[in-house]
Amino acid sequence: MNDQNPIPAMVLAAGYGSRLRPLTQLLPKPLVPVANRPLIHYILAQLQKAAVVKVAINLHHLAHLIPEALGDGSAFGLELTYSKESEILGTGGGVSRMRSFLQDGPFLLLNGDILTGVDLQSVLQTHRRQGAAATMVVRPLPTQASFTPLAIDEENWLVRFKHARQEARGKERAVMFCGIHVLEPTVFDFLPASGFSCINDEAYTAMIAAGLKVATHVYQGPWFDLGTPAAYLEANRMLLSAKICLPQLDPLAGQKLQNAVLLGHEVMPGENVELGPEVAIGDGSVLGEGARVARSVLWPGSRVAAKAVLDRVILAGSHIVRVPKN
Repeated sequence: MNDQNPIPAMVLAAGYGSRLRPLTQLLPKPLVPVANRPLIHYILAQLQKAAVVKVAINLHHLAHLIPEALGDGSAFGLELTYSKESEILGTGGGVSRMRSFLQDGPFLLLNGDILTGVDLQSVLQTHRRQGAAATMVVRPLPTQASFTPLAIDEENWLVRFKHARQEARGKERAVMFCGIHVLEPTVFDFLPASGFSCINDEAYTAMIAAGLKVATHVYQGPWFDLGTPAAYLEANRMLLSAKICLPQLDPLAGQKLQNAVLLGHEVMPGENVELGPEVAIGDGSVLGEGARVARSVLWPGSRVAAKAVLDRVILAGSHIVRVPKN
């Protein structure tokens, strides 16, 4: 977007990550390792690639860990601002608290628990071309999905969001929200100035009911909501096996992988250890003699006993999370 001033962005990172426990008892969800990189690295790389410079990140659960990991953002070519919430304010309240940071024009808002290859520059182009009050990134609704169904029309306008509706242009089709949107400052007219609020339940439904136009950007590439251990393990396995590639950041670049095994720094495997397929082992891990590890993620500093057999396991500190085969 060379002809446009850089827009700010906000990453929502305050949540407890309840569905991902016990892993999120150790780290906030944006810091869980994905192919040996914190999840939020992929999000920041997307923003940097879209020429975003200033990024706000809201914090609550294990709040000190994210600034410790990311610093001022200069390592990512970004300027990071942190918003520490003494009480969780929700997606709307978190945004309202950062109004002075965001209110000068359109801004990007991203959930901090998604892994996706969305081209944010293309999303911004869609938003500007449509002249919308907001633009949501959506994808076709999978069959038997548990996600909230939305409806868009043939011109990709959002026409149904929960109880709010607008007249469709042609046939409707069901989609789901991908956790990324562009918002104009008018959104603040539909949010409480302070306290807890949900941007979807309160702002979007009110904007649609008021007749404001909400555009959608339809995306069909890789997308993971890392809300459960099964989804988290699946995302790691897909990256390790190169079944998906993310354009903003390739964690396998420059790595010599055999049998889709990614080893961190100073990993100490004992004799006769068998690894693979699809294994990520974090820095400083130790594997006892004769251990076998397949389809698993080992966080930094993991310890695997001699002759242990791990398959479809997430090992994080003293926590062993076994993911059943689908």
